[in-house]
Amino acid sequence: WKAQLVAQAEQQILKLTDSDQFKKYLNTLAKFHRYSARNIDLIYAQNPQATQVAGFKQWQKAFNRTVNRGAKAIRIAAPIIKKLTPAEQKHLDTTDERAIVGYRYLPVFDVAQTSGEPVLSAKDFVKE
Repeated sequence: WKAQLVAQAEQQILKLTDSDQFKKYLNTLAKFHRYSARNIDLIYAQNPQATQVAGFKQWQKAFNRTVNRGAKAIRIAAPIIKKLTPAEQKHLDTTDERAIVGYRYLPVFDVAQTSGEPVLSAKDFVKE
């Protein structure tokens, strides 16, 4: 029964991963940025119901959606990266050409704050 259970699970997984819907879902996921734990905490603190967030232009270009008028932005921390001069590299004792010199807070928006073409989620093809 164990082998049969494993075989059934493998068949179901192969069936799921071969579907066009799943491929579309993976393509959609690939468009979203992977946020750090710090930014996830910032997003959660500002909007606990947020599920999929992206910048204003990314919603337009990658997802063909627009941010709703009057939507309040969620702020995340984005690094400010500076190219180091040879003197700065020596002073910091590093061979890296670039370094993070600070952070700025950029606006992002949750999918619920946008309208336009539907965005696929796991619920679209996985039964509860």
